[in-house]
Order: sequence, then structure tokens, then C-alpha cells
Amino acid sequence: MSPRRTAILHYCMAAVWALLLIPTLIWWPNSVLWVAFMSLYANFVGHLSAAKASRAEQEAEK
Repeated sequence: MSPRRTAILHYCMAAVWALLLIPTLIWWPNSVLWVAFMSLYANFVGHLSAAKASRAEQEAEK
């Protein structure tokens, strides 16, 4: 996947999470399943971003 497409994907997912803020505050404030899902997603994206940054750093060293 090209860097441009990856950036577009990340911006789209950020928009999705921003839009989900409204129903989260209104309907799901006490949902343990929703909080678990958000936590797992945050961990997944954090590790994916770190791995991608590491690969970029390796490429920069070459």
C-alpha cells in the first residue's frame, strides 16, 4: 500500500472514531464491551504505527 493511501486510510478511520464519539457519550457510556473494543483498537493501531515508523527508520538508515 502506498504511503498516500495509508495516510488516507488513517484519516478516514480517525473520522469514523470522531463520529462514534457522539453515540458513545449518549448511548454507550457504561458499555464494557465498547470500552474493551476501543482499547483493543487503540493498542492495535499504536503497535501498527510503531512498526511502520520502525520500518521507515530502517529505510532511512540505508
